[in-house]
Amino acid sequence: MARYSRKPVDVATLLQQNTLLQTSSQTELVRQLNTELIQILQLEKPFFCKVSRIEQGRVQILCTSAAWATRIKMQRGAILDNFRQKILPDLAGLDIEISPNSDIRYQTSQNQTEAPTNRQISEQAGAYLLAAAENADPELAKRLRRLAELAGKK
Repeated sequence: MARYSRKPVDVATLLQQNTLLQTSSQTELVRQLNTELIQILQLEKPFFCKVSRIEQGRVQILCTSAAWATRIKMQRGAILDNFRQKILPDLAGLDIEISPNSDIRYQTSQNQTEAPTNRQISEQAGAYLLAAAENADPELAKRLRRLAELAGKK
């Protein structure tokens, strides 16, 4: 009979090695850094730049334009000081990158609770949809008719 040769491992040590826990803690750090960045830049709705990730002790900030990247570079010292004082004391630096095609959106509790908007289409578009539904297969025709109903709801 073989004997089990491994020694017991502390549960806290195992949890620290969990990649899901590490990912969720990094996500929370990025969220805090984004909130702090918004306050530093004095923005209400930040659609121009955001903290995207933390890698090797450095924070990466994505900007949609060179103008915003320049503004952040000019305030680099203040941003680093605030990040170090409030969130990450061992922060090594900032990497500022321009990504004009990126979709910079923030997930906030306000965005998640907003009701979807009711969409309306013109009566002419509704008529075109009904005409297309006449020659379509039954499943597609059903969906086209549902879309055409939106024209009547004004």
